[in-house]
Order: sequence, then C-alpha cells, then structure tokens
Amino acid sequence: MTILERDAVPGVLSRESASGSRESTRHGSRGSRRGFSWRQWYLLPIAIGAVILSAFTLNLSEFPQILRLRIGSLLESAFALFREDATWVYEPFTSALDISYAALLNLFTGISPVVLAVGLLCLLGYFRGLKLALLGLVTFIWVVATGLWEYTVETLAFMLVGVGAAFILGIIVGMIGAIGPRINAAVNIFLDSLQAFPAFAYLVPAVFLFGMGNTAALVVTVIYSLPPLARMTSLGLRTASEDTIEAAISAGANPRQLLFGVKLPLARNSIQAGTNQLIMYAIAMATMAAMVGAAGLGAPVWSGLSRLAFGDALEGGIALVLIAILIDRASDPSGRNTTVFKTRVSGASAQILRSLWGRPWGKGHYYLLTFVAAVLASQLHRGTWQDFSDPPWGVLVNLREPADAFVLWLTLNWGPVLEDVSNFVQTYGLNVLADFFGSIPWYVVVVATVVIGYVLVGRIASLLLGAGVMFIGAFGMWQETVETMAVVSTSIGVVVLIGFPLGILMAMSDPVARVLRPVLDVMQALPVYLLIIPAVMLLGIGEVAAVLATAIAAVPPLIRYTNAALRGADPEVVEAATMFGATPGQILRQVRIPLGLKTIAIGLNQAILMSLVMAVVSAMIGAPGLGSSILTSVLKADLAIGFEAGLAMFLLAVIIDRLFNGATNYLAEARHSAGSPEKE
Repeated sequence: MTILERDAVPGVLSRESASGSRESTRHGSRGSRRGFSWRQWYLLPIAIGAVILSAFTLNLSEFPQILRLRIGSLLESAFALFREDATWVYEPFTSALDISYAALLNLFTGISPVVLAVGLLCLLGYFRGLKLALLGLVTFIWVVATGLWEYTVETLAFMLVGVGAAFILGIIVGMIGAIGPRINAAVNIFLDSLQAFPAFAYLVPAVFLFGMGNTAALVVTVIYSLPPLARMTSLGLRTASEDTIEAAISAGANPRQLLFGVKLPLARNSIQAGTNQLIMYAIAMATMAAMVGAAGLGAPVWSGLSRLAFGDALEGGIALVLIAILIDRASDPSGRNTTVFKTRVSGASAQILRSLWGRPWGKGHYYLLTFVAAVLASQLHRGTWQDFSDPPWGVLVNLREPADAFVLWLTLNWGPVLEDVSNFVQTYGLNVLADFFGSIPWYVVVVATVVIGYVLVGRIASLLLGAGVMFIGAFGMWQETVETMAVVSTSIGVVVLIGFPLGILMAMSDPVARVLRPVLDVMQALPVYLLIIPAVMLLGIGEVAAVLATAIAAVPPLIRYTNAALRGADPEVVEAATMFGATPGQILRQVRIPLGLKTIAIGLNQAILMSLVMAVVSAMIGAPGLGSSILTSVLKADLAIGFEAGLAMFLLAVIIDRLFNGATNYLAEARHSAGSPEKE
C-alpha cells in the first residue's frame, strides 16, 4: 500500500474518499462519469491483443486503392477556378496588404536608422521600462553588428501590417462569436480548424493563389494568427459584467454605444491577452513564410539552412530570438498596469507639450530629450555611423567560421560516439517502430481506434475517430502516416527519457530551476525551424537528426508541466506523508508523482502535439512521412498533395489528442474509483 492510499490520515485524504463515495453513489455502482463495466474493462485488452496479433500474423497493411478519395485534385480544380474567376473577392484585401507594406517599408527606410532605432528605444523605455529598453538596445546592436538591419526593418514593416490586419479581423470574428451560443459554437469550430491545421500547410494554397512573395506570406500570417484574438475577444464580450450592461441599457445606450462604449472596454484585458498571442503567432508564421519568398529575418535563416551554412542561420536565428522575446515582453498585458498604460498612451501628446512649457521634469522628459538629440545629431553630422547596413566600426560579426570549426571539432572528437548513438536510435527505435506500425492491417487500426475510443471518449466520438483514420487512408497518406508515427514515437521516447528526469530535478532544486527556466524560455521563443540547426550540427542529415530536432522542440512542455505538477502537490498530503516517516524518495514516487500525474500527462500531450508540428520542419533534414509531402507541396506549389497531407496531419493530431486526453481522464477516474470505496 502506497503512502497516497493511507486514508487513515485525518482531514487530509479522507475528504477525497468522502467525495469519491458521494460520486459513486450519485452515478451508480460503476463509480464514474462513463463507468467501468466489465465490457469496457475487457474490450481494451482485446483490442490491443488483436492489433499485436495481426501485426505479426497478417500482411494486409496497405490501404485499398478502391477506397481512395481524390479530394486533393478536386480542391485544386476548385482553387484554379477561384483564382481565375473570383479575383474580386481577394484582390482588394491583398492589394491593401501590399500597399500598406510598401508604404511602411518606404517610411522606415526613409527615416535615418539612428532616429528610428532611438525612437523605438525611447518608446520602449517610456511605456515598458528601462530593462526592456536595454534589451532593445542589445537587439539593435546585434542586428547592426551582423549586418541584418535591412532584414530587421523588413520584419518590422511586415509584422506591423500582418498584425494590424489580423487584429481587425480577429476583433470582428470575436464580435460575431459573441452574438449567441450557437454562433459561438460555429465560430469555435472554425477557429479550431484554423489552429489544428499544420502551419506549413497554409503556405500551399497561398502560393497556389498568389505565387511566391510577400503577398502569400502576409495572407498566411493574417489567417494563422487571428484565432487567439478572436477567441479572447469573444470570451471577454460574453463574460462582461451583466450589471454594467444593464445599467448602460437603463441609461438609454443603443446597441452601437453598448458595444463600443461598454462591452469592448470591459473586455479590454481579454483582448490584450489575445493580442499578445496574436503577435507571437504572427512572428512565428512570418519567419516560416521565408520559405515562399517573404522578406525579413526569416530569409537569411532559411537561406543558411538550405546551404547548410550554420553560421549564417545562427546569426539570423539569434536576431529572431531577441526580437521575439522583445515583442513578447512589450505586448504582454501581465507585465504592466493596464490603467497606467492607458493613461500614458492617452496622455502622451499632452505630456510632451507640457514638457516643452517647463513643467517639472519626469521620465518622459528624458526620453523626449534623447530622441530630439538623436534627430539633431543625424541632421547636423552625417557619417558612416548613420548607415546601419554595415556597422560603424566596419567589421561584421561572423559566426560562419566558429560554427564550421565547432562542427569539425565534433566530427573529429565525438564522431564515433555520435555515430554509435545514431545507429542505436535508427536500429532499435525508428526501424522497429516503422516495421511495427507498417505491419498492422489498416482495418485493425480502424477497429482498434473505435473500440479504444468507445472506452475512453464515448460512442459518438469513437465513431468519428474511426472515420478520421479511414479518411487518412482514403487520402492516400497511409504509408506517410506510418512513417510519421515512427519518427514521432521515437522522438517522444527521447523526450520522456530527458524531460521527465529534468522536470523532477527542476522541481526538487531551486538553483536548477533558476538555470533551466530561462533556457526553456529561449527554446520556446525560438522559431521551430531553427531547432534543426543543432541537430544537423551533431548528427548531419537523416532520420535520426530529425528525431533529435523533434525532441528538442517537444521537451520543454514536459519539463515545465512536470515541474509544476511536483511543486503543486497538496502540501497537507506531503506533510502527512512526512509525519508517517516517508523518505524524500518515497514522497516523490508515492505522493508527488501520483498527485501530479494528470498535469504531467498534459505536458506529455503538449509534447506529442509539438512533435507533430515539427514533422514538417524535420522533413527539411530528411524525415519521411506527412511532413515531407507537405514540404514538397510547398516548394512545388502542388495543392492536391499539400491539402491531402495537411488534412491527414490534422486528423492524426486530433485523433491522438482526443485519445490521449480520454486515456488521462479514464485513468484518473479509475484511480479515484479504486481509492474511494462505495457506501453500502
């Protein structure tokens, strides 16, 4: 009997037992929401046994061509007609994006780089504080030192246009969703589809319609980044204070005044949180869109990766990380008092005027004086120091030689060890799992999905999941899905071996937590395709390097959630276990981990979903499967393959997510039911 099962501790575990007894009394003898009848208990092992038996006895794994659906070709034909006959639908929008981007870029390039940089730093310092302004200074020094100023200005203009358009559309969609419950449900389905569809797959129809370049990249950035803001706007409007709304109606406010004068101001905090997420989504997609010719910092990174010039890619990657952190901190609503921020924004012009009339000096006066000094200096004394295309000292920071030297050192000193590790992962991980998944008959997978889904998520949901598996095969992506599952499963094994111990270590040691927390922040702020750089530097090109890159991207959520779960264990239960004489190891194994199991499972689920996101990125370095099909379709603008592979990836992610969440809830209910005896 574990420590957690000792219900004799007064006032600690007895409450859980009592609540469990009431729950079982309320729902009958099965003891949970879905129940644990003998049919459900025996269906699960039978289904698993059937899968294993079929895997080793049958050879019917290929999906029959008679069930093939050529939906990609139909969609490609429909898009071709749309492109030719319905230009009036999208041309005004795309023209507005192009004109806005060109105007902003001309404005920024027409301003002296010194004035632009100092002006942005002053704004950061005035509205968000000196620390963030110093981070901005470090960012500008880096982009100037590496010769990336022009790319940075392009990224700034690109982000302002993309975020501005996404903000307007996100507010509109959010307001539509707040009209009523049914409309909100429909809007949520639409937003779920936008977010679950693979990010890279968005590039395929955009390139097919608009060709390579900034237009396609801007459209994709707008579509991909608006769901968070739309969700938060709808939530804020639907949860606005009823008393305040009733008071406004009583005062005679009409619907327009009620919306713009009452509801939207009340939803300000939700809208600000959604805007922060919108900006982070936008910068992630803007850098990925370099694949289709988008301007900005993504271009040198993508070019460096394509040429395996790791130094060039690292220079742009570091700039992207700094800018992503800077934008995240600047747009994070939790980092400021919103009332003070609003007062500063609305009173900025007045304060500038007051400063000119000799009022007492404050922080704003110093930032204004700094900006004016920069303007005067740029006009009175022109020189090479004002041209940020090259650093004033004339020598660019170049990481190419250090990166090449590091790769050579790794090859000479650690080459045999890395090769042995690579062979081990390939032989006992990728090959075994690929053979296993590939040998399972398709119909067994469908039946097993339905049966397991019935046990875990219910009857209707299980049928939908089984249909999803069928559609993956019908789209002609069965073999690609098998290959993707092999890479993802191997990567998750590596993630568990690394992430779970690090999460435990982070929870048990504050110094380790202080070291790991900023590392995890940087890893999660990185654009995902930068994570293939260390993998290729260590292991070269191939499936094993793809596994490592996927594991690097997927491990932070598991570490974070494990740390949160263990630190968040009920202190009363931990104290009771300590009083019983449990050692720290026993408390960890028998108290903290069981209590935090559901939270840890959420972290593992996030890691799995992130590994599916990385499937396309890792295809750049040789990973087979659905990601390879999507990447090929982007480069060739093949809409049929891109849509079918993207939809198959979407279905695979939904199926895994629903089954994993169902299994987590099922095991939690089973444990609760087993630990809570029924009242007679």
